[in-house]
Amino acid sequence: MLNILVGFFGSLKICDFGSATFMKPAGKPYDKCLVGTLPYTSPEQLAGNRCYGPAVDMWALGCIMGELLTGPPLFGGDMTVAELLADLSANLGDLLKELKVEVLPELSAAAHEFLSGLLAFDPEKRMTAAEALEHRWFTEEANKASSS
Repeated sequence: MLNILVGFFGSLKICDFGSATFMKPAGKPYDKCLVGTLPYTSPEQLAGNRCYGPAVDMWALGCIMGELLTGPPLFGGDMTVAELLADLSANLGDLLKELKVEVLPELSAAAHEFLSGLLAFDPEKRMTAAEALEHRWFTEEANKASSS
């Protein structure tokens, strides 16, 4: 968790100084070599796509959320890029189901839905930042917490 910054008032920021760059205008993809830390690298980057956008950050957020909930990183270990991509391609659905049923059964359905949305294999189907902020996990769970 070296890439999480905590602000004075408790706001969290995810960063990776090793791959920091200036933001491009909205909707403009980046064209860089593979950057980042393997357990947080999105499937599209692992597959060799060098033109990427905000979806890779949403994947990393899902990986961080999963790690915060379970302890160890969800993916990677001692795998190579090719091994990790093959593992995600074959087993991502099973892993998410295992997290829901066996590892984190106490999490609400909304929380599992949120995590699955962040960890969608297809970047086109992955939750966006705007969708994440409006997700029912934040709205419904926040309402429950404030009323108790």
